[in-house]
Amino acid sequence: MNTAFLRKLILPLATLLLLLACALPVLPSPNATNPTPNPGVIQTIVVATAGAAQTQTALVSPPPTDTPTFTLVPSAIPSETPTPTATVIFIIPTITYSPTPTSLATATQSAGSDCELVSQTPANGTTYSSRQRFNVQWRLKNTGNQTWLASNFDFFYSSGRDMHDNDIYDLPKNVRPGGEVTFNVEMRAPGNAGTYTSNWILGTQREPLCTVSVKIVVK
Repeated sequence: MNTAFLRKLILPLATLLLLLACALPVLPSPNATNPTPNPGVIQTIVVATAGAAQTQTALVSPPPTDTPTFTLVPSAIPSETPTPTATVIFIIPTITYSPTPTSLATATQSAGSDCELVSQTPANGTTYSSRQRFNVQWRLKNTGNQTWLASNFDFFYSSGRDMHDNDIYDLPKNVRPGGEVTFNVEMRAPGNAGTYTSNWILGTQREPLCTVSVKIVVK
């Protein structure tokens, strides 16, 4: 047989045997035991598999779109306009108390007479209790040019509230011009509250020289 022909035949057969040897599974040896899996190897395989899955997911997923960050620009804070506050002004009226007049009453002079009231006690407006007794004193002055004769003139009650004990009093003496005379009249305040006035005359019914009066308040 030709040597060159044999070489050509052996080379394909060797190649075929090599391919068959690679394709056939290697039969386990009857004495070989099952290998114990290494836990670390399994964990490494799982981690590698998860990493590969994440890598594939990242390759498949579309690239993330950058979301622009908005920076808030502070707006101008409006200034508050102060609300006008109403000012309440309390005006407290000042009460001025007028003192009760204590000036002496002036005698009412009749036409053609000359008489002046010098003093009066009590003053008009004096307050008394119900039924309280009091004394009224009038001091009169002759301002004329004629003498008041005791035989011609009297001092008597003329009108108003009757509060006196006696209605008439004699002129105790002659009163020359510039002279003075005093009359004391005992009285009792009325029982009811109120203001009362008693009027008296010096002279005669036909010729009154002057008229005086007293006013009291009963509480």
